[in-house]
Amino acid sequence: MSKICEQHLLDEIRFDIEAKDLLKAKLVLASLEHVSRNTQKRALYEVSQASDDFSIPLLAGVLANSPNVSKSFPQLRETMFSKVLDSPNVLLDLFSKTKDPIEMAFLAEVAGEIRLDKATPLLIDVLDKGDDIKIIGSTLISLGMIGDPSSVEAVGKKLYSDNDEIVILAMHILGELATPDAIQKLSEKLGQNPELDRMIIHTIANVQIPEALEKLNELLSSKYAHVRAAAKQKLGEIGTMSIRFLINNLKRNDTDLIIHSLNVLGDIGDTAAIAGIRNLLFNEPKDANIRFAAYEALGRLPLDRGSFALAAGLEDPVDNVRSAAAKAIDQNYNPVLAGGVRNLIRSGNAQSLSIVGTIINSQCGNIFMDLLEEDFFKEPAIQYLTDKAHPETRAFYSRILKNTAFKDLVEHIAPDRLPEKKVKLKIFAVDDSKMVLNIYRTALHNLGYESMLFEYPAVAIERVEKAKPDVILTDLNMPNITGIDLTRGVRKMYTKDELPIIMVTTQNEGQDDDAAYSAGVNGIIRKPFTETIIDEALKRLVVNLS
Repeated sequence: MSKICEQHLLDEIRFDIEAKDLLKAKLVLASLEHVSRNTQKRALYEVSQASDDFSIPLLAGVLANSPNVSKSFPQLRETMFSKVLDSPNVLLDLFSKTKDPIEMAFLAEVAGEIRLDKATPLLIDVLDKGDDIKIIGSTLISLGMIGDPSSVEAVGKKLYSDNDEIVILAMHILGELATPDAIQKLSEKLGQNPELDRMIIHTIANVQIPEALEKLNELLSSKYAHVRAAAKQKLGEIGTMSIRFLINNLKRNDTDLIIHSLNVLGDIGDTAAIAGIRNLLFNEPKDANIRFAAYEALGRLPLDRGSFALAAGLEDPVDNVRSAAAKAIDQNYNPVLAGGVRNLIRSGNAQSLSIVGTIINSQCGNIFMDLLEEDFFKEPAIQYLTDKAHPETRAFYSRILKNTAFKDLVEHIAPDRLPEKKVKLKIFAVDDSKMVLNIYRTALHNLGYESMLFEYPAVAIERVEKAKPDVILTDLNMPNITGIDLTRGVRKMYTKDELPIIMVTTQNEGQDDDAAYSAGVNGIIRKPFTETIIDEALKRLVVNLS
């Protein structure tokens, strides 16, 4: 390129400004990167002194197409913005006429940064007709900054773009627009991609309007396990504001919704949930899974008055429910509950012995230590620990007895005193409920299986990579990684024949059966499970059990 006469450039730009020759002025400024900084400064000064209708297009061209010049003169952007604020219609006219994609993207950014709501129709038109990714991206960001609700429809369409970056950007912009319609658009996109679904739910959770909470609550009934799990997690994180919706769910005739709501109420741990859960139990729900979830939730809440109602759970006909009730009693143990438990086990009949076993297996240390002075409890408790309890359960009670007046009992129940059993199978059990894992441990131990328990699915998958078990039992609804996700992960390593997987879920979640089988599970059993149900399921899948 031939050397530019810098004085001629300055003379030309002054003449073009005076003559209002915008085309020639643009051509002159296109050469700015090839002249000295001093000449650049003088030329830009001349442009900045021109009328807004002349200087704004020129400044926009420099800022959009001459990055080195823009970097050298950061105040140039401020000058541009100041002029646009004084004469916004000039920007609108320029935006509607320009054919330069780089300049169009820059002008869209300017409109957004100055919150120029009059630009909204033009920006929407760009979204509807344009296909340049950079322009679409800049336009979406600007519409988010302007925040005009009328842009929701156009932004929502970009959720279905072929470009993943545009889809994610559109999702975030809808979150910034934060209207009921924006929430609806986001929710309509759910169910196509688990990773994107979690991002959408995170976006909805960050929108501080009632409709966002209502939508999260509605998603507890989603047909997709990962959507339900993500909604539960976010409602739990939101906390107190979620409780009203969750309590109302307990009055619905929807077993799964009630169970999910109870789980979240337990996670939140607010006393405001206690009355609603007690009322639910007072009405004696027929589904054992509901009763289990209710007692499990109460065990995580700070009960005061009315805790005596927990004692009734020890007489529930279902083992798992009794375990949840026992743990809830232990967490809230007081003289009133102590009296109730004593009355239930004093007789020494079969039912009372069953309750003693439940207390032991649930590792209820408070109940155990309080009743140990009572012969009607001490004898069957120590007998159960000696003959039947899992080694980890024996170790638990050995630790709490060690520095008490009953330390002499430790030698009777020490884990190493348990006779060795021939282990049939090595089972991995995965569930985000510690209570359920505790039930698995007892049941599998009683059946003669070796168990390894996992509260976090990711840890279970990592462990499978290092040491393959014989069978995996996994819950369906778990945060971050559902049972279906876990199954897909394991199937990348082992086939159905190499490593059987059994999904364990509630009775009404049959809607997930197809997805579970498609992911690669070998079988499905329903909660509440019993030792017999687990044993039969394992024997159906694994041959040569001894």
